[in-house]
Amino acid sequence: MSNKKIRTMSKLQISSTKLQIISKFQALKPKQFIIWNLIFGICLNFGICNLGFSLTITLDKAIERALEYNEGILTAKDKIREAQTGVMIARAGFLPKISGQASYTRLAEIPSIEIEVPIPGFEASEFKMGEEENYLARVSLSQPLFTWGKILTGYQIAKLNVSMSKQDFRKQKNELIFTVTKSFYGILVLEELVKLTEDAYTQTERHLEVVEKRYDTGVASKFDLLRARVQLKNMEPNVIKVKNGLDLAKTGFKTLLGLPQDTTIKLEGELKYETININLAQSISEAQSNRPEIKSLLLTKKIAGKAVSITKKSNLPNLAFIANYDYKKPLYFENKWGTDWNVTLALQMPIFTGFENLGKMRQAKCQLSQVEHSLNLLKDGIELEVRASYLQIEEARKLVESQKENITQAEEALSIVEERYKQGLATSLEVMDTQLAVTQAKTNWLQSLSDYLIAKAKLEKAIGK
Repeated sequence: MSNKKIRTMSKLQISSTKLQIISKFQALKPKQFIIWNLIFGICLNFGICNLGFSLTITLDKAIERALEYNEGILTAKDKIREAQTGVMIARAGFLPKISGQASYTRLAEIPSIEIEVPIPGFEASEFKMGEEENYLARVSLSQPLFTWGKILTGYQIAKLNVSMSKQDFRKQKNELIFTVTKSFYGILVLEELVKLTEDAYTQTERHLEVVEKRYDTGVASKFDLLRARVQLKNMEPNVIKVKNGLDLAKTGFKTLLGLPQDTTIKLEGELKYETININLAQSISEAQSNRPEIKSLLLTKKIAGKAVSITKKSNLPNLAFIANYDYKKPLYFENKWGTDWNVTLALQMPIFTGFENLGKMRQAKCQLSQVEHSLNLLKDGIELEVRASYLQIEEARKLVESQKENITQAEEALSIVEERYKQGLATSLEVMDTQLAVTQAKTNWLQSLSDYLIAKAKLEKAIGK
């Protein structure tokens, strides 16, 4: 399968897509055509639809788009907004609560008091305590006056939750950047592998042609001919597998970027080897001070500490101001509409809660201790991650340099053996083995270069950049 055939197939596919679009537009009525043409133009200008067109993406553009459209990053942004609404809810504890109430009550029997007069000739008198129909419209106000700082502490916890959600967003962002970078370089490597396998296939085709000519002239044996044909057939599955792997990698890449799967993407970038100087101790120190996971756990520790403070104050009394303003009927003992009001200073203190508050305090202290242990474990894990990334970079660097030299030697060996084969001084099997060695050397170099670039990105993620 040659590059020329592949390019021809691609052109035919694009032409077929354009013809399908044109035929669909021609089937529309004039008014529909104008409307859909306008919509189609807007879609293309804003990148909403591509319909067979190629979208060129650099690594920076890929990261930028992923940070804007990836579902995971959008979820992290929603969590920040959710935490910010928590601050609004906590702030409400400082403000008075005003509520309204309206009721209508009809009594089946009105309570009454019978008063007997101890004077001869006077009958007992009965006084009704109310009316059958009772109406009430009430506005109530309640304001906490003193809570030992529990409301303030809750507000501070809510603000810490916002900061923690922002650090979680940073973590999600760093992981997404690393994933996009890894996927981007992975696609570039697979594209190079496709070219490499196609070149190897073409090279084997040329060798088969040489063997066939030599066989026709009686110089090569039938074994050489059959072996060359089998070798060519054996390479076809490799070409198909690499191309399928490339298609699958692009599918995952488009999912990361939030692109429709029918979008044709073209990556603009190169697998470039650049040496970097790494100070391991400095990298570990930077990671432990800059990683969002560390900052998030430190904020969690503060929240746990404040939760302990709240539970310690749960047995202390609270003072609140309550006021009611009524518009009702009957008013006192008269069957008419009127207003009434009352104010209350309420002091509330739990006397016995079945040791619930004590249990909550111990629970909060245990949670604080867990956070401290998790923080120590995280620091050790981050140091291990930075060291592992550093070693991976060093390993990949050595492999890149050695495999580059290996490719030069393998290509020189192939040139020599092909010339020897033409002169009848080498066998067909030697040529094919040398071709396979060249392909393997180039594959190893691509893989080591990919590992090097990904290890660099992994180190940046480990440091928290």
